[in-house]
Amino acid sequence: MIKSVVFDYGNVISEPHDTRCYARMAGLSGLSEEYFLKAFWRHRTDFDRGTIRGEEMYRMVLADGGVTGTEDELSSLAKRLLGEDMRSWSRASEEVTQWGLSLQKEGFKLGILSNMPFDFLELFGGTIELFTRADCAVFSCNENQIKPESAIFKTLTDRLDCRASEIVFFDDIQVNIDGARKEGIQGYLWTGLEKAKKDLSEAISRAGQEGEC
Repeated sequence: MIKSVVFDYGNVISEPHDTRCYARMAGLSGLSEEYFLKAFWRHRTDFDRGTIRGEEMYRMVLADGGVTGTEDELSSLAKRLLGEDMRSWSRASEEVTQWGLSLQKEGFKLGILSNMPFDFLELFGGTIELFTRADCAVFSCNENQIKPESAIFKTLTDRLDCRASEIVFFDDIQVNIDGARKEGIQGYLWTGLEKAKKDLSEAISRAGQEGEC
């Protein structure tokens, strides 16, 4: 029996990410976009895990690129980069929001599982309806755990008080789906709302058939 439906945030609940932000951030920093992205991803895991904050991360990116300036100049630039980054993820899909809420009304536990930094939650967490109305919201920064590590999926199942096999999880990144499936969660790669509806329907039907055996 399927008891819970869990959503990632980025590119699932959110509208597709505005990837043009990377070119804008590179321009602000004075670094090439290629170099900026290398430095960005070097530190992003710690940012999502909650061990560093956004301004610190962007100061590290700037330092990696040899960007110099006064303390105030570097701090101001890091804050501008952080703002550009966070705003690029801030638009939630109304269609996905309404689907998630409809599933909750049908009796499913509504869950969120996202690699999410503190800075985003502080800026936008209160404005995203699925965050505020979820039965369970697990964010990487709060747990010092990130997908696809097994620990965060175990945290999810504990918080939902469900068996892993009773959870359907949607994420747009395959390695996160693979990590969920290793823990027994029914993970589906998100490629769009209509496909997700079909995947969930098939998962519910399959669970029902297995329950009759």
